[in-house]
Amino acid sequence: MKEKQGVRFPRIKILWSWLQFPVLAMLLIAGIIWLNIQQSQLSLQLSQQQRATALQNAHDQQQEALLMNYMDTITNLIVHDKLLTAQVANPPDAVVVVAGARTREVLKKLDPDRKATLMRFLYETKLINNDHRMISMFGADLQHAHLRAIDLRDTYLAGANLSGADLRGANLTYATLSYVNLTGANLAGADLHGSDMHNVDLTGADLTRANLKDAFDLGDTLFAKAKSLSGATMLDGTVHP
Repeated sequence: MKEKQGVRFPRIKILWSWLQFPVLAMLLIAGIIWLNIQQSQLSLQLSQQQRATALQNAHDQQQEALLMNYMDTITNLIVHDKLLTAQVANPPDAVVVVAGARTREVLKKLDPDRKATLMRFLYETKLINNDHRMISMFGADLQHAHLRAIDLRDTYLAGANLSGADLRGANLTYATLSYVNLTGANLAGADLHGSDMHNVDLTGADLTRANLKDAFDLGDTLFAKAKSLSGATMLDGTVHP
């Protein structure tokens, strides 16, 4: 009887060993499938990242080309077509009309950073100075432009759309800002001393610590629409609480 049991137990072990093979095989297959899924997901993520990077690079190149082409065009108008000494009104010379139209067209297409680069270019070439006004900014799209700490003193920006623009710390002293849309703009710390703010729209604008001393044509009703005047230097030189 004992001998039969001794024979029986090895058979059971052998049978159990054979039964383990399908289980191990299934686990192995499941592991391979899981690894393949993980690899596929990783490959998909990498592909998406590469595509996003390629699209961003293409966009940046397109934006840079647009800006460079604009600057080359305006430079040629200055050098070859005497834009800086052209007649601005009654009637304006063709070169003035072309420069203004091209500027407004390009601004619609540029991203916030390159809008700022274009504005610095116009300032440095003296095309938007109060004394010259060779390029009209009326209706120019400067929405959400990154203009932090930009120097635009004594410039003619009448009628420009600067809604949502970042103008923190900007120098806008003696700038002509009549009919400018500044809704939602951030003007914290901006210097607006002596600026012309006739009919400017300050709805939701942040004027925290801004210098508004001697700004003219700016009524209390316009201030009432601002988001904040905390610490701002007011028209009469007093500091807003």
